[in-house]
Amino acid sequence: MIARPRSPVHVARIALILLIGCIAVPAPVWASDPGRFYDVHGTKLYVEVLGSGPPIVFLHGGLSFFDRSFPYQRAYFAAFRTVIGIDQRGHGHSPDSTQPFSYRAMAEDTAALLQQLHLGPADIVGYSDGGNVALLLARYHPDLVRRVVVSGANFRGDFAGLFAYVRLRWGTSEQHFAAGIPVTVRHEYDAVSPYGDRHWDVLVAKTKDLWTTWTVISPEDLRAIRTPVLIMAGDHDVISLEHTIALYRSLPAGRLCILPNTGHGTMTERPSLFNELTRTFLDEEGLR
Repeated sequence: MIARPRSPVHVARIALILLIGCIAVPAPVWASDPGRFYDVHGTKLYVEVLGSGPPIVFLHGGLSFFDRSFPYQRAYFAAFRTVIGIDQRGHGHSPDSTQPFSYRAMAEDTAALLQQLHLGPADIVGYSDGGNVALLLARYHPDLVRRVVVSGANFRGDFAGLFAYVRLRWGTSEQHFAAGIPVTVRHEYDAVSPYGDRHWDVLVAKTKDLWTTWTVISPEDLRAIRTPVLIMAGDHDVISLEHTIALYRSLPAGRLCILPNTGHGTMTERPSLFNELTRTFLDEEGLR
């Protein structure tokens, strides 16, 4: 039997789903204790702090929030670390502002929060969009960062072409863009959002624009990061291997790890391996 080629529309839908990290994602493990809100740059960020020990900060993926992106990491690392989980503005429990989403603005919000918490240099773990934010944080606020682990990060907008096609084929409305997003993502957001079910369309519109950012962080800025960074990705990640390798090669103190038989959601598809690799890297002695 000859397989029929997939249409560009079908490929675009698959890429959207993978980018959000919704393939094989388990039922979310919500926090048993509520977090608290911190005033940051004229808005409020929802933050969960649990455990004790050296601080480790988790930065979630796009259209997501801390508990949803890291269901298998929060309890594991809280057994021996102080876990700080942040919901960026307009995501999860955090209220939105009138400003568009920006990776640099998210990095500045994160930096301001860490300064409020007086943690000293912290380890940063960022997934997808959160990985982009982690790299910017390491570039512009190195005093706040000890080591960085990112998975599924991208330093330029390779998805710009995909979404240009989506706009051409399906139109410019957020409803068309949202067609590739599983309904469970909306339900989980609505369940924790301070707006209930009234803010989803705004979140989608801002995320669509964010994902077409062409320059996330420049090669020059990547070369200026002296912090040790572990770059992770799945061998079937929606971020291409070529892109991930180029990111790794741009970092003076980079490490690279490609997880086998894994897609974009490394921390949910391969949680034990992800946790072990992350812990080993963060605990390694003498790493410069």
